[in-house]
Amino acid sequence: MTKLLGIDVGTSSTKVVLINEDGLILGMATCDHPTYSPMSGYREQDPEEWWKGACSCIHNVITISGIQACEIAAISFSGQGCSCLPVSKTGKPLSRAIIWTDGRASQEQSQIRKIFGSELGQVAGNDIYDQPEPRMMWIRIHRPEIYRQTAKFLSTISYLIYRSTGNMAGNTSDLGFWLGFNRNSNQWNDTFLSAIHLDSSKFPDLFAPYEIVGTLTELAARDTGLLAGTPVVAGGEDTTNAALAAGIWQEGQAFFVRGSTDLLCVCSESFEYHPSLYTTCAAAPHRYLRMGMKQVVASGGSYLWLANLIFNGTDSDVYQKMDELAASCEPNQRSPLFLPYLFPGITEELDAQRSGAFFGLTTLTNPGDLCRAVMEGTGYALRESIDHFTQIGYTIKEISSNGGPTNSALWNQITADIIHLPFVVSNISAGAAYGAAILAGIGSGLFSAEDPFASLPSLLKSTKRFKARAELCRVYDLIYPQFQRLAACTVGVYSR
Repeated sequence: MTKLLGIDVGTSSTKVVLINEDGLILGMATCDHPTYSPMSGYREQDPEEWWKGACSCIHNVITISGIQACEIAAISFSGQGCSCLPVSKTGKPLSRAIIWTDGRASQEQSQIRKIFGSELGQVAGNDIYDQPEPRMMWIRIHRPEIYRQTAKFLSTISYLIYRSTGNMAGNTSDLGFWLGFNRNSNQWNDTFLSAIHLDSSKFPDLFAPYEIVGTLTELAARDTGLLAGTPVVAGGEDTTNAALAAGIWQEGQAFFVRGSTDLLCVCSESFEYHPSLYTTCAAAPHRYLRMGMKQVVASGGSYLWLANLIFNGTDSDVYQKMDELAASCEPNQRSPLFLPYLFPGITEELDAQRSGAFFGLTTLTNPGDLCRAVMEGTGYALRESIDHFTQIGYTIKEISSNGGPTNSALWNQITADIIHLPFVVSNISAGAAYGAAILAGIGSGLFSAEDPFASLPSLLKSTKRFKARAELCRVYDLIYPQFQRLAACTVGVYSR
């Protein structure tokens, strides 16, 4: 039976998943990679560590599964979005990669806003969030020798494609986030790039996520243990791939990323600019993923912080204990409220940012109250995001989700009760890598050539639905306005 390999190089770790043509996971491996901070606000990663981590995980997966390399029909990639890696014409990295959490280019962001003013969103298709173009400008200004030597600026996925095939290419899901990408033509936007004095020839060639970009070179085959000539499919950014793994590729479907931070996305046939939405190409053709970027909500990040605070640890036993404590507490209007805004926002409008907080603490408050408050607080924040999409004109009927915190059945049920919608959780772990493996299957022609996406539901049937319970909905309906009121009171406190 044919096998497919998906490789996801995220912000903190690399995951590799091996599946068969029925979607069954045959093997999985993961390893961490560090982030370097040579100065305050700087966030960098070594691309060689990306490649070595991917190769190590591939070797481990082949060993675990006991298959032969000749059984793998194709590979594809997923990765963190908006990395900025300058490479020479021979593909040599000229510095570490500047990743999406880096904050050094705030002046360049301001310069772009000054150049375009209120027209920025219409020209670029997105507002400035964490895209790499300001960092490219920073390199041009502060590291001119590197800029002169740069043949291409590569993303995480683009670099993996280069190491695999020798081609400096990328995909429209990953690079579709960039300010210089034109969604009308699926090409680079020379009007935008020339205005900020960036050379479009330094940008990778563009492919659809399901297109083959090349085949594995002899050198890459030696590194990975795979066969030279194995097809390499372009892949997609980790959020879009995780959405694909959750079955999101049709108009109006909603996907909720629940990880260290939360992100609500809606699949759409349109991509018109909206100042509070972040848009990129979805994995499926003629589809776009619209992402709510109004506020950074820490879900898993909040629970991890609380686990360390209460139990001085974050292993699975600790999380199980926290769930048990939370389950022992009944929700009511005297329960503590939690605002899950522990991370600063990714826009420059600090005066519009909310602050993290527990409110309503008394001498009777116990650890279980705090654990449940975190779960409820992230649910209220999701409800706000749903309300925001509704105001824009999207009707959300149910939400699909995956990610580490969705392992908690209690948290999932609380979320459904707060949002009044079915909350559908996939039990596929490593969703982004799994989505990459699906794209490998589509690109290699393993799935139906007529409409490959139509054949995917049979692969993605492993889900659990959490339905809202009317009695709990009534309780949370009384509390939700107080959450909104409290959150509004903290606006601007962080910046001041």
